[in-house]
Amino acid sequence: MARAMLSRRFAAIGPGGLSILAIGIVAALYLIGAPLGMLLVAAFRGPQDMLPFEPGSHWTFANLATVYFDRALYGAVIPNTLIFVAGAVTLGFSTAFALAWLVERTDLPARGMIFTLILFPLLVPGVVLAIAWIFLLGPHAGWLNILIRDLLGRDGDGPLDIFSMGGLILAQATALVPFAFLQLTAALRSMNPSLEEAGSMAGATPFVTFFRVTLPVLLPGLLAPLILAVLVTLEQFEMPLILGLPARINVFSTRIYYELNPDTDLPAYGRAAAVALPFLAAAILLLLIYNRLIRRADRFATVTGKAYRPSRFRLGRWRAPAIALVALYLAFAVVLPLLVLLWTSLFGYQPLTLSVLLSPSIDAYTRLLGSSSFWFAVRNTFLVAGISAALVTILGALLAWVVLRTDLPGRAFLDFTSFLSIGVPSVIAGLSALLLYLSLPIGIYGTVWVLVLAYSYRLAVATRLSRAALTQLHRELEEAASVAGGSWVTTIRRVLLPLLAPSLLASFLLLFIVGFREFTLPVVLQSQDNVVLSVILWTLFTSNRATDAAAVGVLIVLCIVPIILLGRHVLLGRDGRG
Repeated sequence: MARAMLSRRFAAIGPGGLSILAIGIVAALYLIGAPLGMLLVAAFRGPQDMLPFEPGSHWTFANLATVYFDRALYGAVIPNTLIFVAGAVTLGFSTAFALAWLVERTDLPARGMIFTLILFPLLVPGVVLAIAWIFLLGPHAGWLNILIRDLLGRDGDGPLDIFSMGGLILAQATALVPFAFLQLTAALRSMNPSLEEAGSMAGATPFVTFFRVTLPVLLPGLLAPLILAVLVTLEQFEMPLILGLPARINVFSTRIYYELNPDTDLPAYGRAAAVALPFLAAAILLLLIYNRLIRRADRFATVTGKAYRPSRFRLGRWRAPAIALVALYLAFAVVLPLLVLLWTSLFGYQPLTLSVLLSPSIDAYTRLLGSSSFWFAVRNTFLVAGISAALVTILGALLAWVVLRTDLPGRAFLDFTSFLSIGVPSVIAGLSALLLYLSLPIGIYGTVWVLVLAYSYRLAVATRLSRAALTQLHRELEEAASVAGGSWVTTIRRVLLPLLAPSLLASFLLLFIVGFREFTLPVVLQSQDNVVLSVILWTLFTSNRATDAAAVGVLIVLCIVPIILLGRHVLLGRDGRG
């Protein structure tokens, strides 16, 4: 009977609808599964400088033996990765929690503006932030180092050095804060304030209430975003490459890149794949833990059906320290990086003096705006980000409909596969796409289309947003359209799509932002025909053209500003912060 009901439901969809669903499911499985499958195969194929299915390649364990019997893996790569992740997550997550508590739980002034400014680094490419950190804390000519040396009357380099493990952790933690902050504000907003009010009525200070009431109540619910923060930090590539490379700090993500770009040898595809396997396994394990914690989150809910009125702690004498903390973060995460980028683009990589201040130059902008390669990169950036965001939004909506609206066998596997994309680090996705499209004789490697396909593995965001929106729409809406004689395609087009439009727009906007700021995938898959803005910036910087690189960074930020304004309106809405 169940099979007959299933057949009737699919018959109601019609051949056109079934074709669309089938194409969507196959495309989603391909975008995630095919590159990862090729990665797994490549780890066991040799010799090291051959693609998995080139003539002369064969099955071998040599790649794994070379990688896992290498003392450097255990003496440097793994310890560096653990120190980097632990330090960045500890500093970034604790800072994000403090900022989230101040914004959501206190009478901190200008909360709405602060909320938006904290999120700003989330939208700026990591390569822009990393290069801004070099301009700020470079040991020889960094702004802050020059200022400190002038104040102390000392010569030489330093005293601060961004090219160190401490500098790398500081830069990555600062970039992690807005990501964690966005999740933590949601958790704090959903907590019943009466629990904290009871502590205040008992005579506890805000900080005693925080440590004795707020933190213990929220602790179980904080584990999921903490795991996600670890996962995000583990897969970071921009900061370790740009700041770790000069300091010879090698972590898993950069080790994969070095195997593909050795100094004296051909790319070692098999060794790169072998390095990626435990990295990928660790990421998937963290993802499974995260998924389990999310499913159990309802045990720790503190907001029920009973009405409550949100209240805020009065900071009192702690207002000045709280404002100082916010100002310190915003200075290092937003103001100083933007200021130093703008300064370098106009005045070059030189300290502030009156004579320099009176002689700005727009030569860098003139060179860029007159360069056909720059406009080619602009076109590629918008093209790849836009097409991949649209493709993933459509596929995510189709998968969400299949999971929620059908009894298709294996739909739970589809749901997990789409969510799996969160656990695939960008450097591994880039390596997987490189191996796949170099091996397939379809002629897209080196074009913008390989970037579109590589970017499009991120199905989790679109699927989750569409699922949340579909859950709020009753099946009766679709059934009524069907009873009225509408086909499945017509019902989707005339009923569901208009209702899902806000969710689909939010999904497209988020994915467009991610694609616009992407650096790892295009730098792994780069060629003369698919260069994007983030790669142009990196190329200029490594060619010692700091002024031009800074100008590209400023122009990228100018492109991001309208997205910030639109994102605040579409994604955050008006919730009365202020």
